[in-house]
Formats: sequence, C-alpha cells, structure tokens
Amino acid sequence: MVELVNAQTHLELQLNALGSLGWEAVGLTASDPTLGLNQIHVLLKRIAPDWPAPAGVRGGDAVWVADPTRRFAQRYWDGWRWTEHVIDEAGQRSSDYPNVRR
Repeated sequence: MVELVNAQTHLELQLNALGSLGWEAVGLTASDPTLGLNQIHVLLKRIAPDWPAPAGVRGGDAVWVADPTRRFAQRYWDGWRWTEHVIDEAGQRSSDYPNVRR
C-alpha cells in the first residue's frame, strides 16, 4: 500500500509540474492490478500560447530565435508559427514535448 501512495504522490507532483508548462491531463486510465498490470495512462493536451511573432522577422521568414518560453536557448519560427523544434544551451536540438525533468 505504501508503494501505491508513493506512486500516486509522484504522479500528482509530475502532473502539477507539467501543468506549469501548459499541459493539462484530460484523461486517466489504470490497468487492473488483479491481473498484474500496475499501469496508469494519462492523456495530456497542451494549448499553445499565443506568443507574438519574433520582432524584426518578416512574414514567411523561417528563423531560429530566442525561445519565448525561456526554457530553451532557441525555438524555431517557421515563418508563420512557433514550432516544437528547440535548441538547448549546449546546442542540442530536440522537440519540446512533455518531459518530467523540467
């Protein structure tokens, strides 16, 4: 029982952390533990904020610019919208998908 309480507390903390990044839990299912399946599945959605276009960039120009979320060094502007493509401080490219490390 202690393990279940710890897992629930951990899940709650992680969902709260994701919520601070714009993610919302919209669904939750759990497997039947009597069958030996101790899994919880969470469906998340993220509403993209309405960040303005980067200053000094003409419509249609695709560029890497400072990330408006300030979680990464740069984010890719495809000329019309902000994308999930990001570069961190070390220059590593990745996608800005849910990640419990943040």
